[in-house]
Amino acid sequence: MAPGLLFKIKRILHSGYLNLLKSYLNEHQFEAQFNGETSSRFHIYSGVPQGSIPGPLLYVLHTFYLLTTSETSLGTFADDTAIFANHEDPRIASLNLQEHLYIIEKWLKKCKISLKNPSHRT
Repeated sequence: MAPGLLFKIKRILHSGYLNLLKSYLNEHQFEAQFNGETSSRFHIYSGVPQGSIPGPLLYVLHTFYLLTTSETSLGTFADDTAIFANHEDPRIASLNLQEHLYIIEKWLKKCKISLKNPSHRT
């Protein structure tokens, strides 16, 4: 479970939502079905179920304080974020993007968030 997210929920939303979302984010399990066979259940220790209705809201709550810079801007939709940089010199635009990624990396570590590469699903 993400304690940072629950802290933000407690600060932003009505207190009644805290227990509901704590229950939602805690103790998830999954199983897989293939060719009529079902696997054992496994615990999920972090994240929000893919395609869940509250998933985008929880993402926005969690990333609401994501840092910005004067040289870059953020665009978000549902659970995706893009960083944009505009400069007449592409090398400077690239450096500005890299600097923003470094800032986000520090923010992620502070919030104890790990990223997963979607192309390396297990």
